[in-house]
Amino acid sequence: MNDTYELPSAEALCLLAEKTAAVLGSESSTYRPCRSDGAAGSLLDFVSAVPLPLIVVPDLHARVYFLEHLLSFTPPQGFFPDNTLTVLQALEKGCVRIVCVGDGLHSEHRGAQRWSLAWRDFSENVIDGTPMRQEMAEGLTLMTRIMDCKCRFPTLFHYLRGNHENIRNEEKNGFFPFYKYAAEGMMAARFMEKVYGKQVVSAYARFEGLLPLAAAFPECMITHAEPAGSYTRDMLINAYLFPASVTGLVWTANGEAADGSVQRTLENVLGKEKADKAVYFGGHRPVTGTYGLRQKGKFIQLHNPEEEHVALVEPGKCFNPDTDIVSVGI
Repeated sequence: MNDTYELPSAEALCLLAEKTAAVLGSESSTYRPCRSDGAAGSLLDFVSAVPLPLIVVPDLHARVYFLEHLLSFTPPQGFFPDNTLTVLQALEKGCVRIVCVGDGLHSEHRGAQRWSLAWRDFSENVIDGTPMRQEMAEGLTLMTRIMDCKCRFPTLFHYLRGNHENIRNEEKNGFFPFYKYAAEGMMAARFMEKVYGKQVVSAYARFEGLLPLAAAFPECMITHAEPAGSYTRDMLINAYLFPASVTGLVWTANGEAADGSVQRTLENVLGKEKADKAVYFGGHRPVTGTYGLRQKGKFIQLHNPEEEHVALVEPGKCFNPDTDIVSVGI
């Protein structure tokens, strides 16, 4: 862990959240079709878009260094037309897309001791003690950099909503309060209220509420979690209007999804011919090693909290998890 990150100012965080929400709410319907009530839909649809290399990024959980390493990473030869480009340079040249599967706040196992100390403070009604300030400094630093990337590269850099994108820790609209090593969701919500106030929390919550929930490409689909059931394209576009659909895309635990949900969703969105060759990516539940396979190998789980793995998806190429998942760690 790095204790050198500083909390963003309330003004800076509020302005950036509002700016990013405006970008998210006005994305082109050519790749983010509107839902039935006219608002931005929750599906990013690149199935018919100009093909570009795609990088799929698993749960980040306050790992600022993971994003830094990704942006400075030069992929293996052949992934970009210019083999010397870093990921950031490729974004600047418009020749790569990135989709993050969500979960930006709340460090996991690496922060367990810090959460324990923060919980001890919290139990004594110390909401913003040193451990919690360090935790939130990491998480909010990461999220401001995510927002910066979205504002700078709005058509290329995409961040899906995970179950941790719930700054108010609400049981509402398909989301639920979160706890694991402590009462992380409640503690972060109370911290935000005390340190930043209602205006900032409201702006941040609006940013979260405009995040997409799914992405589709000819070679793959992506959601935060394994889809609980089969979804159609319209269901994904309108998912925010149906809380059960949201829950099924961001909260599904291992073993909870219906058999065949991935294959049927792929067929519904991509068509059978593309679906037979495509894979479905998600994170949410940790894996050991490089990846986990579910749903007869169609669902690829990317989330080893101790590693910095990303999936490199080349246009027109069948994805091979043994060769196309790489580490960006130094």
